[in-house]
Amino acid sequence: MAGSERVLAQRAVAFAPEPASVRRARSAVSETLRAAGMDEDTVDTAALLVSELVTNAVVHARSEVGVTVTVAGPSVLVEVADHSPHLPVQRSYEDESATTGRGLGLVEVLATDSGVRQVEGHGKVVWFTLGPAGRFPGGLPAADGRADEASTGEGAEVPDLTVVLAELPVALYCTFQEHAAALLREYQLTVLDRGGPAGRAAADEAAAGGEALSLLSEASGEVFALRDTGRSAVDHSVPLPHAAVPRFAMLHHVLDEAVELAADGRLLAPPSQPEIRALRTWCLQEVLRQAEGASPIPWQLPDVRAVPTVRKRAEWDDSAVLASSQALVAADDANRILAVSEPAARLLGWEVADLVGQRLVCIIPPRLHELHIAGFVRFLLSGQRRILGKRVPLTALRHDGTEVEVYLTIEQQPAPPGRTVLVAAMEPIDPPV
Repeated sequence: MAGSERVLAQRAVAFAPEPASVRRARSAVSETLRAAGMDEDTVDTAALLVSELVTNAVVHARSEVGVTVTVAGPSVLVEVADHSPHLPVQRSYEDESATTGRGLGLVEVLATDSGVRQVEGHGKVVWFTLGPAGRFPGGLPAADGRADEASTGEGAEVPDLTVVLAELPVALYCTFQEHAAALLREYQLTVLDRGGPAGRAAADEAAAGGEALSLLSEASGEVFALRDTGRSAVDHSVPLPHAAVPRFAMLHHVLDEAVELAADGRLLAPPSQPEIRALRTWCLQEVLRQAEGASPIPWQLPDVRAVPTVRKRAEWDDSAVLASSQALVAADDANRILAVSEPAARLLGWEVADLVGQRLVCIIPPRLHELHIAGFVRFLLSGQRRILGKRVPLTALRHDGTEVEVYLTIEQQPAPPGRTVLVAAMEPIDPPV
């Protein structure tokens, strides 16, 4: 291409720093691209990415957000500007995670090109392109840094404290970080939507907590790299600036509030599980303790099997499970058993009435609790469907403490909006003769 493509459409819109601006920005970009004759795949991808970037700006910058979309030939350039000078940081979560502060990861995967530039005295601009590598008037924005780099400019805090998380459970810790990020993101949007001094104060607290979570995330790459290797635990060192320690207490407070909102169904993020809450409490207490000179205390999962489920029971028709001749167990997104067929109760050594209402971990051997919870919450966060419909071997725990080897096949069932119901069919691998 010898020169710049002819500009088919260009639109610049400013939005207030409020959650409703995410929907408005998405509509503005979609309308502009459709008017320029772009295909629906491009429209959908641009709308998704601009939604994520505007959400980041609303949550973190809390300033007016400017969105400019330019169509040049078959190529699209979208720029999202805010008044914060801090470059964004891409956390080390997997691309498949659907609700965990995923915006920059999605840009990295779906955009043709992307970057971020600082505008002296006016904040920054995060941009992405879609379609062929086009020639835009004036060229692509100059990049002061990639969207996955942290700002390390003058005044950046230098780590002067190393916290050791001893015997850190790999899978559970990765899921804790993803879930905390999802809760924090939803909580920030919720408190911003309240408006007024109280809403702004809560948003400030959440922002401080978010900085603490980012510090943990930036140090967690090696732990995430171990997630699918079978490594169960690791001694993990986290370098931190001592001045950031109070933010970890704030993170604990904010996540407590977010957990309550999620339990009430007022956040899109799934409700927390006792194992995740216990790990979060331990992690953040270790930061606070070791900042005062205390020695590390290794992680040990407390017995939380009997912790009651707070979230309201999912309304769901259990008649098919109750009447089934198969060994079926149904559970909701709170990890609570909704229904059990008589063959399943016999297989597990329980009475049907006694098993219903229990947490699923009551039929999981203790040594597998952490992996089960990590996988369960990861499923709810990412929406991944790879485990559904597959017949896999699993060890189940019977009421008398003995174990039974079964093949497990999980299917997702229709459920009320915002809820998830799973039904597992169990077949003994070595049925009694």
